[in-house]
Amino acid sequence: MYDLEGVLGPSIMQFVERHVRSLLTWDILVFFHRNPDAVLDAAGLASRLGRRVEELEPEIEALSAGRILQSAGGLIRYKPTPELREIIGGFVDACQDRGRRLALIALVLHKINPQDSV
Repeated sequence: MYDLEGVLGPSIMQFVERHVRSLLTWDILVFFHRNPDAVLDAAGLASRLGRRVEELEPEIEALSAGRILQSAGGLIRYKPTPELREIIGGFVDACQDRGRRLALIALVLHKINPQDSV
């Protein structure tokens, strides 16, 4: 078994386990981390990510419940706590390194399809 925690670190592992439900969640997190002042409706976010609104809605709800996004009046904004913002920054940084990105992909795919071993 690949040592994902050794590659990613415990805080990123815990963050992914708790908040990253899918590769779409990953895309939303990266988008908002790179555009922290963006305030969009679901259609605007869908357009930016090349997705359908229906695909985004459950992910937005989960990230809002996790206190990463704030959704009010049809508008979505990035509102993590300072601690979560730092961890998300580590997650986004990990996406830039090939080895760490592959470990993240393996972890997320294992969450989606747990019968496959990592």
